[in-house]
Amino acid sequence: MLRFDANLRWLFTELPMPQRYEAAAKAGFRGVEVAFPYEYPAKQIATWLRDNDLTLVQILSPFDWDAGERGIAALPGRGADFKAGFRTAADYAAEVGRPFIHVMPGNIGPQLDRARCMDQFLENLAWAADAAPDLTVILEPCCRARFAEFLYHRLDEGIAVLQRLNRSNVKLCYDTFHIQMEEGALADRLRAAWPYIGHIQVGNVPGRHEPGTGEIHFPYLFKLIEELGWQGWVGCEYTPSAHTLDTLAWGQPFGVGVAVKETATC
Repeated sequence: MLRFDANLRWLFTELPMPQRYEAAAKAGFRGVEVAFPYEYPAKQIATWLRDNDLTLVQILSPFDWDAGERGIAALPGRGADFKAGFRTAADYAAEVGRPFIHVMPGNIGPQLDRARCMDQFLENLAWAADAAPDLTVILEPCCRARFAEFLYHRLDEGIAVLQRLNRSNVKLCYDTFHIQMEEGALADRLRAAWPYIGHIQVGNVPGRHEPGTGEIHFPYLFKLIEELGWQGWVGCEYTPSAHTLDTLAWGQPFGVGVAVKETATC
């Protein structure tokens, strides 16, 4: 059966962050993702995970999201900043169960040379992969509709990065929202990218809401993922269209959202 995690930057936002861990566990999730957990000591996060029998699946290598950054790993002149941030993420990960570290390249504006930025990205990724061989680095192409100036938008572009990099601990995230918005043909893309995928995330189109609210037929896609033999996590990275607990009916076949409204604290 597929294992689902709740991205706590998107789900259970009705609650303060510390309470989202318990809410996710009570709703049947077995794991969580937290983009920027660094405002809390790693030992505190580890306690919340242990108390709720949760696995921390993924974090991001630090950058200033609120200032408009969408990563820094491909930005010329930011190599020292990237390495310092990745070291922070790797040290943090070691204390909270060794989650994936998602590395974002950044926005490549017209003033930057994209080929030079790609070279910078590859250099930084090679350093990160070698500096933390016991951790998995995750890359995620993001659609133009959301990140117009992102370094890469398509799965085949992400695969090309992995092929040039040639590091076994760097993998792709297959995100249904980004792929459907940018390319479509989700099943074909899944099969083609399968050897390179390290993580899967789900969100529907349009609106990036939960399964069952848009054009993607998730029962078919979930069945295909199972048939292909997926053993990893499936992350719920969507904006709930209502109260989080009212958006989990899709997950009942997988033990998510089953008879939880009466007992969950939110």
